[in-house]
Amino acid sequence: MNIIALLYIDNDIKDSNLNFSGKYLPRELKERLQSGGIFSDIKYSAPEDFSGNTDSEIYFRKDKDDVSFWKEIFAKSTADHIVKILCDSPFIDIKIISEMIDVHTKYLAEFTYSENLPQGFSCEIISKELINAIPEQAEKTLPLAQVIRSNINKFDVELFYKAPDIRNKRLAFRSGNPREIRIMENIVDIAGRIPRYSEVKEIIDKNPGVLYLCPSYLEIELTGSCMLDCLFCYRNTLQRKRPDMGIDLFKKILKDMETFKLPYSVCFGGSGEPLMHKNFYEFLELARNDKVQNIVIETNGILADTNFKNYIVNNNDERIRIVFNINGLDSETYSAIHNKDYFDIVFKNIISIKENITTDNNIYIQIMKINETEAFLDRFYDFWEKYKIPIILQKQNTYLGKIQDRNYSDLTPLERTPCWHLQRDLNVLSDGTVTFCKQDVNGDYARGNLNNESIEELFTGSKDKFLNDYRQSYETSPDCQSCNEWYTFNL
Repeated sequence: MNIIALLYIDNDIKDSNLNFSGKYLPRELKERLQSGGIFSDIKYSAPEDFSGNTDSEIYFRKDKDDVSFWKEIFAKSTADHIVKILCDSPFIDIKIISEMIDVHTKYLAEFTYSENLPQGFSCEIISKELINAIPEQAEKTLPLAQVIRSNINKFDVELFYKAPDIRNKRLAFRSGNPREIRIMENIVDIAGRIPRYSEVKEIIDKNPGVLYLCPSYLEIELTGSCMLDCLFCYRNTLQRKRPDMGIDLFKKILKDMETFKLPYSVCFGGSGEPLMHKNFYEFLELARNDKVQNIVIETNGILADTNFKNYIVNNNDERIRIVFNINGLDSETYSAIHNKDYFDIVFKNIISIKENITTDNNIYIQIMKINETEAFLDRFYDFWEKYKIPIILQKQNTYLGKIQDRNYSDLTPLERTPCWHLQRDLNVLSDGTVTFCKQDVNGDYARGNLNNESIEELFTGSKDKFLNDYRQSYETSPDCQSCNEWYTFNL
């Protein structure tokens, strides 16, 4: 049986991303795979513009690995099975690869993959029979793995599971991501070597500080003003009116984040409507010009008019994600929840933007899963499906009981895991106050204020709170024990 390994260099991976601990991964991984004695040959696949030195044959490709790509690879290689291994995977575990091959060949699978293993630890195995059975495609199609996962009952697929399950860590052990590199380096420093997969969970659980790097998601409150009075909003519970954020403060936030030298996302949200800030576009432009990975705009859509549409369309920035909060199917249901009727205006604005943007997944519709929306939720999905706009079903947050609980179902997992928000989020009020977390809406338990302290100081000073939470020793001020937002997840 002819089984070859294909070290796959992804389209967005540069040669500089393929170094880890002073070693060049294409050659390092090849040596490790050869030492295992599993493969009859080891090849590479890379995008056409790749300029690295692999010291072996490279199959160059124009696009992702669609069916036509795999037909070409099998024709050139004479392989019976190809094991696709991401080349930016310094933690790849040869023992797991071997076990996956054993499962694949034992059960005569056409395709084998794992869902519980993080990227960087496992592989995908494709059989020649599968590729020969798929008709030639005249046009480019989706990547093969995506096609198979979307039509899994049509193929002989083996789903490989390996304990322990660390999916709740949301990690991808790939050197193409600077944050993941930092975490892997922290783990190697503790272990003294690259650990086996079976060791990683224990290392993290004993040393959770390896995960605490810097904020990756900044929720920035530009203003406390809003033209709506929504049933589920906490704005009426606030102890003081929120001012508009000054542009100099936002510039300082961006400068402070440069210290960490890691990618992060910015969300314009908080208690108010960000588009009501008179300098909104200046804030947005600053975020775009900085090294921000994603820019999320949470808006009620009322002011997302022609000016807003023109900015989004003309700049064509794939990093911008617009989340429209619209809890209604028509004027009547909208008014009942938002206490004012702007449904037609918001609908018109959304459709106008959707019809003019060229990038996918730039806009989303968000609706809250509460008693008041349950009656029309199915029709809501049917309505927006026609316009091909993704829908985010939002869990209601009562902010530790500050507002009425309108949830009609409890989605809280049975087993509590460490709070994602304490690990990676930073919530900044419009006056510069950095709250304990997003639950601390009044800043009663604030970490400090960015007008006179740096993000690095405040984030580093809160590390013990994250470590205590990880070890299930929860803060009492605020009451972390009673919070059910620990499992929710931002970018």
